[in-house]
Amino acid sequence: MNVLTDKEAREFIWKNAWASGLEISDGDDISFGTLDASRLQLNYPETPLRVTYASRLLSLLGAFGDESHFNGALLWLRLWNIGSPQLEKSGWKMVERMRMGFGELRPLGDANAHWFRSDEVAELAAFIVPCFVYGWDAYIIPSGGDCFGFVSHEQFWCLIARNQEARERLQIDFTDFKPEVALCGHPQPGVLGLALEKSESTNAATHPGGMQGK
Repeated sequence: MNVLTDKEAREFIWKNAWASGLEISDGDDISFGTLDASRLQLNYPETPLRVTYASRLLSLLGAFGDESHFNGALLWLRLWNIGSPQLEKSGWKMVERMRMGFGELRPLGDANAHWFRSDEVAELAAFIVPCFVYGWDAYIIPSGGDCFGFVSHEQFWCLIARNQEARERLQIDFTDFKPEVALCGHPQPGVLGLALEKSESTNAATHPGGMQGK
């Protein structure tokens, strides 16, 4: 696993936009630049077992549920302090300790995007779990896929499909979470940018390093 700053994550997405079809706004909202892109909103996992199941499915996003088709993915944490600092700190510490296992010593506020290699799908799933548990905003962007995922602090999560074929495949893969379709290539218009704007000063005050690139 390699850890990236916000700036490096943006550059990674821009560099691969020709193949992925992804677009990123000035507020770091990510979408597909196609008219037939759609959103699948899913039931939020309500038990520990469902959280681990949802995290596993997200880790294999775009891989047809088969680890042999997993070509790596970017997990970009966008908001991780929306709740009580007393509760959130345990999540920060847990993730930072996990990162130390990969030789990463920077605090979460200094570098909050994570690139997982093709042999690190289980590690990706492990890092997705706290996004659900603590209610953090996070993008999950598979390499070479025609879809991506978004977990929100507002207790919803969704998948963005580039086209109808991708949408139909995702509806099957995530059927246990009762996906609802909306024709929109954006996870939740305006919400992510607004949340980041409101929390920017809080991030800087409550976590070493604050938010980079804002």
